[in-house]
Amino acid sequence: MKKNFHKLTDDQVHRYSRHIILTDFGSEGVNKLLNATVTVVGAGGLGCPVIQMLASAGVGHIKVIDGDLVDLSNLPRQTLHLTPDVGRKKVDSIADKVKAINPDVKLEIFPELLTRENSAEILKGSDYVIDASDNFATKFLVNDVCVHLNIPFTIAGVVQWMGQLISVNPGETTCYRCIFHTISAGDESMSCSAAGVINTVPSFAGILQANEAIKTLIGKSQKFTNGLFTFDLAENIFDFISIKRNPSCAACSNPKEPFYLTEKYYIVNDECN
Repeated sequence: MKKNFHKLTDDQVHRYSRHIILTDFGSEGVNKLLNATVTVVGAGGLGCPVIQMLASAGVGHIKVIDGDLVDLSNLPRQTLHLTPDVGRKKVDSIADKVKAINPDVKLEIFPELLTRENSAEILKGSDYVIDASDNFATKFLVNDVCVHLNIPFTIAGVVQWMGQLISVNPGETTCYRCIFHTISAGDESMSCSAAGVINTVPSFAGILQANEAIKTLIGKSQKFTNGLFTFDLAENIFDFISIKRNPSCAACSNPKEPFYLTEKYYIVNDECN
Protein backbone atom coordinates (compact mmCIF):
# COMPACT_ATOMS: atom_id res chain seq x y z
CA MET A 1 0.00 0.00 0.00
CA LYS A 2 1.30 3.44 -0.92
CA LYS A 3 1.84 5.60 2.16
CA ASN A 4 0.95 8.93 0.63
CA PHE A 5 -0.73 10.19 3.79
CA HIS A 6 -1.92 13.78 3.89
CA LYS A 7 -3.92 16.04 6.15
CA LEU A 8 -7.60 15.33 5.67
CA THR A 9 -9.71 18.11 4.23
CA ASP A 10 -12.52 19.58 6.30
CA ASP A 11 -15.03 17.72 4.12
CA GLN A 12 -13.18 14.44 4.66
CA VAL A 13 -13.02 14.96 8.42
CA HIS A 14 -16.77 15.52 8.38
CA ARG A 15 -17.53 12.64 5.99
CA TYR A 16 -15.46 10.07 7.88
CA SER A 17 -16.05 11.50 11.37
CA ARG A 18 -17.70 8.34 12.72
CA HIS A 19 -14.68 6.33 11.64
CA ILE A 20 -12.20 8.85 12.99
CA ILE A 21 -13.61 8.71 16.52
CA LEU A 22 -13.04 4.94 16.65
CA THR A 23 -9.94 4.43 18.79
CA ASP A 24 -8.65 1.63 16.54
CA PHE A 25 -9.35 3.53 13.30
CA GLY A 26 -8.81 7.28 13.55
CA SER A 27 -7.54 9.60 10.84
CA GLU A 28 -4.70 7.17 10.17
CA GLY A 29 -7.21 4.47 9.26
CA VAL A 30 -9.00 6.88 6.93
CA ASN A 31 -5.70 7.70 5.24
CA LYS A 32 -4.89 4.01 4.86
CA LEU A 33 -8.17 3.44 3.07
CA LEU A 34 -7.73 6.51 0.88
CA ASN A 35 -4.35 5.14 -0.20
CA ALA A 36 -5.55 1.55 -0.77
CA THR A 37 -6.34 -0.35 -3.95
CA VAL A 38 -9.01 -3.05 -3.81
CA THR A 39 -10.06 -5.18 -6.75
CA VAL A 40 -13.60 -6.56 -6.81
CA VAL A 41 -14.26 -9.46 -9.18
CA GLY A 42 -17.96 -9.32 -9.99
CA ALA A 43 -20.54 -6.53 -9.83
CA GLY A 44 -23.60 -8.60 -8.96
CA GLY A 45 -25.32 -9.70 -5.76
CA LEU A 46 -22.11 -9.90 -3.76
CA GLY A 47 -20.25 -7.17 -5.61
CA CYS A 48 -22.88 -4.46 -5.17
CA PRO A 49 -22.79 -4.36 -1.35
CA VAL A 50 -19.02 -4.84 -1.42
CA ILE A 51 -18.51 -1.87 -3.73
CA GLN A 52 -21.00 0.31 -1.89
CA MET A 53 -19.31 -0.31 1.47
CA LEU A 54 -15.79 0.19 0.10
CA ALA A 55 -16.72 3.40 -1.68
CA SER A 56 -18.60 4.76 1.32
CA ALA A 57 -15.66 3.95 3.58
CA GLY A 58 -13.30 5.88 1.31
CA VAL A 59 -11.16 3.21 -0.34
CA GLY A 60 -9.23 5.41 -2.72
CA HIS A 61 -8.85 3.09 -5.71
CA ILE A 62 -11.42 0.41 -6.53
CA LYS A 63 -11.05 -1.83 -9.57
CA VAL A 64 -14.16 -3.69 -10.73
CA ILE A 65 -14.22 -6.44 -13.33
CA ASP A 66 -17.46 -7.82 -14.76
CA GLY A 67 -18.36 -8.63 -18.36
CA ASP A 68 -22.11 -8.96 -17.83
CA LEU A 69 -25.11 -6.75 -18.57
CA VAL A 70 -27.78 -5.79 -16.05
CA ASP A 71 -30.81 -8.07 -16.35
CA LEU A 72 -34.26 -7.48 -14.87
CA SER A 73 -33.87 -10.64 -12.76
CA ASN A 74 -30.74 -9.13 -11.15
CA LEU A 75 -32.52 -6.20 -9.53
CA PRO A 76 -33.88 -7.80 -6.32
CA ARG A 77 -30.38 -8.69 -5.07
CA GLN A 78 -27.95 -6.51 -7.06
CA THR A 79 -28.83 -3.36 -5.22
CA LEU A 80 -26.65 -0.78 -6.98
CA HIS A 81 -28.38 -1.56 -10.28
CA LEU A 82 -31.75 0.12 -10.81
CA THR A 83 -34.59 -0.43 -13.28
CA PRO A 84 -33.25 2.15 -15.81
CA ASP A 85 -29.92 0.26 -15.81
CA VAL A 86 -31.39 -2.90 -17.38
CA GLY A 87 -29.40 -3.70 -20.53
CA ARG A 88 -26.39 -1.60 -19.52
CA LYS A 89 -22.96 -2.97 -18.73
CA LYS A 90 -22.81 -3.65 -15.02
CA VAL A 91 -19.50 -1.83 -14.68
CA ASP A 92 -20.98 1.29 -16.29
CA SER A 93 -23.93 1.18 -13.91
CA ILE A 94 -21.53 0.77 -10.99
CA ALA A 95 -19.40 3.70 -12.18
CA ASP A 96 -22.38 6.06 -12.01
CA LYS A 97 -23.29 4.94 -8.50
CA VAL A 98 -19.75 5.16 -7.10
CA LYS A 99 -19.33 8.66 -8.50
CA ALA A 100 -22.47 9.69 -6.64
CA ILE A 101 -21.48 7.88 -3.43
CA ASN A 102 -18.00 9.31 -2.94
CA PRO A 103 -15.88 11.70 -5.03
CA ASP A 104 -12.75 10.56 -3.15
CA VAL A 105 -12.84 7.22 -4.98
CA LYS A 106 -11.00 6.49 -8.22
CA LEU A 107 -12.95 3.72 -9.95
CA GLU A 108 -11.29 1.62 -12.64
CA ILE A 109 -13.62 -0.65 -14.59
CA PHE A 110 -12.97 -3.72 -16.74
CA PRO A 111 -15.99 -4.76 -18.86
CA GLU A 112 -14.74 -8.31 -19.32
CA LEU A 113 -14.48 -11.69 -17.67
CA LEU A 114 -11.51 -12.58 -15.49
CA THR A 115 -9.47 -15.21 -17.34
CA ARG A 116 -6.15 -16.98 -16.99
CA GLU A 117 -4.85 -14.63 -19.68
CA ASN A 118 -5.77 -11.31 -18.03
CA SER A 119 -6.01 -12.15 -14.33
CA ALA A 120 -2.44 -11.45 -13.23
CA GLU A 121 -2.35 -8.10 -15.02
CA ILE A 122 -5.67 -6.96 -13.53
CA LEU A 123 -5.08 -8.17 -9.97
CA LYS A 124 -1.46 -7.10 -9.57
CA GLY A 125 -0.93 -3.97 -7.52
CA SER A 126 -4.00 -4.65 -5.39
CA ASP A 127 -3.73 -4.38 -1.63
CA TYR A 128 -6.74 -6.67 -1.32
CA VAL A 129 -8.94 -8.69 -3.69
CA ILE A 130 -12.59 -9.61 -3.17
CA ASP A 131 -14.06 -12.45 -5.17
CA ALA A 132 -17.73 -11.60 -5.73
CA SER A 133 -18.03 -13.72 -8.86
CA ASP A 134 -20.90 -15.95 -9.90
CA ASN A 135 -19.04 -19.14 -10.81
CA PHE A 136 -16.65 -21.62 -9.27
CA ALA A 137 -14.07 -21.36 -12.04
CA THR A 138 -13.47 -17.70 -11.26
CA LYS A 139 -13.27 -18.36 -7.52
CA PHE A 140 -10.51 -20.91 -8.07
CA LEU A 141 -8.75 -18.55 -10.47
CA VAL A 142 -8.87 -15.67 -7.97
CA ASN A 143 -7.51 -17.99 -5.29
CA ASP A 144 -4.67 -19.28 -7.44
CA VAL A 145 -3.57 -15.89 -8.76
CA CYS A 146 -3.78 -14.13 -5.39
CA VAL A 147 -1.81 -16.92 -3.73
CA HIS A 148 0.86 -16.58 -6.41
CA LEU A 149 0.92 -12.76 -6.17
CA ASN A 150 0.75 -12.82 -2.35
CA ILE A 151 -2.36 -10.62 -2.16
CA PRO A 152 -4.79 -11.13 0.76
CA PHE A 153 -8.31 -11.91 -0.41
CA THR A 154 -11.74 -13.22 0.45
CA ILE A 155 -14.11 -15.51 -1.45
CA ALA A 156 -17.84 -15.92 -0.81
CA GLY A 157 -20.64 -17.97 -2.33
CA VAL A 158 -24.39 -18.00 -1.77
CA VAL A 159 -27.44 -20.12 -2.63
CA GLN A 160 -31.04 -20.13 -1.40
CA TRP A 161 -30.86 -18.85 2.22
CA MET A 162 -27.27 -19.98 2.78
CA GLY A 163 -23.77 -18.71 2.23
CA GLN A 164 -20.12 -19.33 2.98
CA LEU A 165 -17.00 -17.20 3.19
CA ILE A 166 -13.26 -17.68 3.52
CA SER A 167 -10.52 -15.07 3.97
CA VAL A 168 -6.94 -15.88 3.01
CA ASN A 169 -3.51 -14.51 3.86
CA PRO A 170 -1.35 -16.28 1.24
CA GLY A 171 1.46 -18.38 2.65
CA GLU A 172 0.01 -18.14 6.16
CA THR A 173 -3.55 -19.45 6.15
CA THR A 174 -5.75 -22.07 4.51
CA CYS A 175 -6.62 -21.20 0.91
CA TYR A 176 -9.81 -21.94 -1.04
CA ARG A 177 -8.19 -24.83 -2.91
CA CYS A 178 -6.98 -26.34 0.37
CA ILE A 179 -10.65 -26.85 1.21
CA PHE A 180 -12.31 -27.62 -2.12
CA HIS A 181 -9.31 -28.95 -4.10
CA THR A 182 -10.90 -28.99 -7.56
CA ILE A 183 -14.02 -27.80 -9.34
CA SER A 184 -16.97 -30.16 -9.33
CA ALA A 185 -18.79 -30.65 -12.61
CA GLY A 186 -22.05 -31.62 -10.91
CA ASP A 187 -23.15 -28.43 -9.20
CA GLU A 188 -25.81 -27.33 -11.70
CA SER A 189 -28.58 -28.44 -9.32
CA MET A 190 -27.46 -25.71 -6.91
CA SER A 191 -27.19 -22.95 -9.50
CA CYS A 192 -29.03 -19.67 -9.15
CA SER A 193 -31.54 -20.45 -11.87
CA ALA A 194 -32.28 -23.91 -10.47
CA ALA A 195 -32.14 -23.35 -6.71
CA GLY A 196 -32.70 -19.60 -6.30
CA VAL A 197 -31.40 -17.17 -3.70
CA ILE A 198 -33.14 -14.73 -1.35
CA ASN A 199 -31.89 -11.18 -1.84
CA THR A 200 -30.71 -10.64 1.74
CA VAL A 201 -28.15 -13.46 1.55
CA PRO A 202 -25.67 -11.97 -0.97
CA SER A 203 -25.94 -8.58 0.74
CA PHE A 204 -25.11 -10.15 4.11
CA ALA A 205 -22.14 -12.02 2.66
CA GLY A 206 -20.92 -9.03 0.66
CA ILE A 207 -20.89 -6.75 3.69
CA LEU A 208 -18.85 -9.34 5.58
CA GLN A 209 -16.38 -9.45 2.67
CA ALA A 210 -16.07 -5.66 2.65
CA ASN A 211 -15.56 -5.71 6.40
CA GLU A 212 -12.71 -8.22 6.07
CA ALA A 213 -11.08 -5.97 3.47
CA ILE A 214 -11.41 -2.82 5.58
CA LYS A 215 -9.99 -4.55 8.65
CA THR A 216 -7.01 -5.82 6.68
CA LEU A 217 -6.30 -2.43 5.11
CA ILE A 218 -6.24 -0.59 8.44
CA GLY A 219 -4.02 -3.22 10.04
CA LYS A 220 -6.52 -5.36 11.90
CA SER A 221 -6.58 -9.11 11.38
CA GLN A 222 -9.06 -11.03 9.27
CA LYS A 223 -11.28 -13.37 11.29
CA PHE A 224 -12.51 -15.84 8.67
CA THR A 225 -9.11 -17.48 8.09
CA ASN A 226 -8.01 -21.11 8.47
CA GLY A 227 -11.51 -22.36 7.89
CA LEU A 228 -14.92 -21.68 6.41
CA PHE A 229 -17.61 -19.40 7.81
CA THR A 230 -21.10 -20.65 6.95
CA PHE A 231 -24.52 -19.20 7.61
CA ASP A 232 -28.19 -20.01 7.09
CA LEU A 233 -30.41 -16.94 7.26
CA ALA A 234 -33.59 -19.02 7.20
CA GLU A 235 -32.70 -20.57 10.56
CA ASN A 236 -30.28 -17.88 11.80
CA ILE A 237 -27.51 -20.46 12.10
CA PHE A 238 -23.91 -19.23 11.98
CA ASP A 239 -20.88 -21.50 12.18
CA PHE A 240 -17.14 -21.50 11.60
CA ILE A 241 -15.47 -24.74 10.55
CA SER A 242 -11.74 -24.79 11.29
CA ILE A 243 -9.71 -26.33 8.46
CA LYS A 244 -5.93 -26.63 8.44
CA ARG A 245 -3.78 -25.84 5.43
CA ASN A 246 -3.31 -28.74 3.06
CA PRO A 247 0.46 -29.42 2.88
CA SER A 248 0.00 -30.84 -0.61
CA CYS A 249 -2.33 -28.09 -1.89
CA ALA A 250 -1.67 -27.47 -5.56
CA ALA A 251 -2.09 -23.71 -5.12
CA CYS A 252 -0.34 -22.78 -1.87
CA SER A 253 2.23 -25.50 -1.16
CA ASN A 254 5.00 -23.82 -3.19
CA PRO A 255 4.42 -25.29 -6.65
CA LYS A 256 7.40 -25.17 -8.99
CA GLU A 257 5.64 -22.81 -11.36
CA PRO A 258 2.67 -20.43 -11.05
CA PHE A 259 -0.35 -22.65 -10.61
CA TYR A 260 -2.74 -20.41 -12.54
CA LEU A 261 -0.60 -20.94 -15.66
CA THR A 262 -0.57 -24.73 -15.41
CA GLU A 263 -4.16 -25.46 -14.41
CA LYS A 264 -5.91 -26.93 -17.47
CA TYR A 265 -9.45 -27.38 -16.25
CA TYR A 266 -11.56 -24.45 -15.11
CA ILE A 267 -15.20 -25.43 -15.50
CA VAL A 268 -17.51 -22.44 -15.69
CA ASN A 269 -20.50 -23.26 -13.48
CA ASP A 270 -23.29 -20.75 -12.79
CA GLU A 271 -23.70 -19.99 -9.11
CA CYS A 272 -26.09 -17.60 -7.37
CA ASN A 273 -24.58 -14.16 -7.16
